[in-house]
Amino acid sequence: MIYSVPVNDACEVPMLAEAGAGELYCGLQEPWWTERYGNHDSISRRQGRANLESRDALAATVSLAREYRLPLLLALNGQYDERQLDYLTQLAREFQEMGGAGIIARDLGLLMRLEEDGNGLKRVCSLLAVCANAPTVAAYARLGVSRVVFPRFLDARAVGEIVRTCASQGVRVEAECMVFFDKCPLVDGYCTHYHGVSYPDRTGGDARLQGAPLHSFCTTYRTHACLGRSCDYLEPYPCAACEVDRLERHGVAFGKIGGRGRPLEERVRALEFLRVAQAQGCDEDRRQRYVQTFGQPCACYYGDAIQDRTAIEPIRLATRPNRAYVGDLRDGSLLRSSIRELRGVSGSCTVLVGPLPQSELEPGRWEGTCRLLRDILADGSLSSVCLCVSDVGALVLFAQACESIRESLGSAWSGTLAVEPGPLLTRGDKPAEYERFLSPDQNPSRPVWDLDGNPRTLTYQSPPPSLVEHWSRGMAFDARVSYQRALLRVMSS
Repeated sequence: MIYSVPVNDACEVPMLAEAGAGELYCGLQEPWWTERYGNHDSISRRQGRANLESRDALAATVSLAREYRLPLLLALNGQYDERQLDYLTQLAREFQEMGGAGIIARDLGLLMRLEEDGNGLKRVCSLLAVCANAPTVAAYARLGVSRVVFPRFLDARAVGEIVRTCASQGVRVEAECMVFFDKCPLVDGYCTHYHGVSYPDRTGGDARLQGAPLHSFCTTYRTHACLGRSCDYLEPYPCAACEVDRLERHGVAFGKIGGRGRPLEERVRALEFLRVAQAQGCDEDRRQRYVQTFGQPCACYYGDAIQDRTAIEPIRLATRPNRAYVGDLRDGSLLRSSIRELRGVSGSCTVLVGPLPQSELEPGRWEGTCRLLRDILADGSLSSVCLCVSDVGALVLFAQACESIRESLGSAWSGTLAVEPGPLLTRGDKPAEYERFLSPDQNPSRPVWDLDGNPRTLTYQSPPPSLVEHWSRGMAFDARVSYQRALLRVMSS
């Protein structure tokens, strides 16, 4: 397996190469971006030291990576407005000229702009895109994606099934899966609101306010860097060593090591451990090696440890108060149950459809789902149904299916059947969060540990006016022209 490893500084390249990295990836957050949009993760889903700070630093990292024959990818895996896309398209062009190898992206608008710009960089689809089924992979492939980082709630068998289905339809993509660090059930496409640096809380006798303050637009957010101290679903060193062989058998060629921003020694230790563990043929030996290396019981990434997506709070569309809502964004496998709930509902209704697993889109089951929807509509009690779909592949299939359903119903049903992109596709941030970001009263100071284990105080900082304007208007779906054009392209292909 080729291990893709984060690099935070050009000087780290030799040590990562010696430890066995097969590929490197990095972020870039230039000072002007921080001044305009704040020191949070809007450009690459990581902030602070997880990013290089200048074009010169990026060029130096590219140069040294090429010297060690390591491809370097640039993470541009946020969601962006049109003004940001102008900058990012130019940055990608310059990165290609430097000798960079590829871009890690999830924003359809950015992928569309790279296509139109004739950019030759390899395009890797971020796990934030939630490619949980073959039609979604195919949709991203139509925008030039040649590798997919699959969401971490899929096991090896599920990933293999998607890759094989794509290949049978002439869509060939490389597969990549997470194998170390950064296991959080909120990240894969669901963590889309802005927040500042996040650290684990200090408790008990450790809860003394000391150390230089850390400034954040949101002092209440406790997910990304909790490192297992305050959240029982997080572990400091989640590991897939026992799963690597199985992932490879199912067609996964790349293993992604997270931890962009972690100390170099931690990333090197994880990489060296994975290489040694892969050479061992027994899972028990790997577990013993894990304990020896990290000083704690094994924390598995996959298998029984896969996290249930129902941990995600369902999202309601507040802009439609006069509609009934069926289903939620937590578990796409409940699609048929959600459609059955339409029986007996009158008037207007919205069905919220989360990212669908591949099993829901297998031909026989999918055809059965479409027949069920048609039969319920034929009963005539519904005047309007809107399917609000949150993965690109299902959006394309629903658009095709609904056209056929309308034709087959003819005059038997005079209502309206519509399909539209759901919140996970259209939103950049949650509008309901804006007021909290603007309120010191809702963001009290609290004692935390920083990533180096030092006691700090997380303190509220008011967002600059340009960032507030960006939150309020720039990320509105109707202002994201390139994103809309990309959706139209994949839906019409």
